[in-house]
Amino acid sequence: MEKALVFLLVALAAVAYAAPGPRGLFVNLDDGEICLNSMQCKSKCCQHDTILGIARCTHQAMENSECSPKTIYGVYYRCPCERGLTCEGDKTILGAITNTNYGVCLDIGRSKQ
Repeated sequence: MEKALVFLLVALAAVAYAAPGPRGLFVNLDDGEICLNSMQCKSKCCQHDTILGIARCTHQAMENSECSPKTIYGVYYRCPCERGLTCEGDKTILGAITNTNYGVCLDIGRSKQ
C-alpha cells in the first residue's frame, strides 16, 4: 500500500511538471492549428472549407470581408466578424440549413453617421 501511494505521488508530480504552457493542448489554440470548435481557438473561429475538410483556427473576419453569422455549432465556412462589426447578409432559416447564409462585415456605427 505504501509503495502504491509513493508511486501515485510521483506520477502526479510528473504530470503536474509536464503540463503544457498557457497555449494548451485542447484550448487556447493558435491560428492554423486543428480544432473541433471555435471555443478552442484564441481567435474564437474554427473554420473548414468543405464538409469533410479539416477545421483549423483562423482569425475572425475583418471589415468588408465575407462572414457567417455566429452559430451554435462553432465551426464555420466563413468566420464571424471581429468585435464591433456586424455580419449583414442572409439570415433566413433556409440560408442556415443550406449553409448559404454568408454576408459582409460592416461597422454599423460608422455607416449610420
